[in-house]
Amino acid sequence: MKNQIKKFLEFNGKSIHFLATDGQYWIALKPICEALNVNWNRQFQNLKEDEILCQQFAEQQMVAADGKLREMTSLPEFFIYGWIFSIQSDSKELLAYKWECYRILYEHFHGAIIGRKELLSEKARLQLEIEKCMNTMDPEVALRLERAKSKERSIARQLSILDAAVMEEEKTLFDT
Repeated sequence: MKNQIKKFLEFNGKSIHFLATDGQYWIALKPICEALNVNWNRQFQNLKEDEILCQQFAEQQMVAADGKLREMTSLPEFFIYGWIFSIQSDSKELLAYKWECYRILYEHFHGAIIGRKELLSEKARLQLEIEKCMNTMDPEVALRLERAKSKERSIARQLSILDAAVMEEEKTLFDT
């Protein structure tokens, strides 16, 4: 049985309609074009010509701004962000959206990848230090071993925090 919830959210002062069906969100495209101030007819034509997206869009019944049930051209959420980023227009609203996308992508990959790489390198260095200490167990070495183990645990906590932060930053249109 389909679980259908008809809703909308605000984006750039416009109502964006979406439908939850069987655990998948379908998002109406024309209101997004209106919010981004881009030509809907041109974008619909581009959508039909796109090798991937032409297979994904569907007409979904949603309650429109006037309260009436209407057929709306929609895409599953999985494809929305790439579709929006593929739009070509001089619209100030679209350009602002794309600038924000570039910033988010950079921060995600740069922060997550570079930060994780540095922490993993430090963890590997500490593991080598621990092995050296274990092979020569005199009192001074034992102290170094305890310090290295403590640093290793600290890095493991930092990695967990970084991974959790990256997962929390995964935003969708439906986060408020």
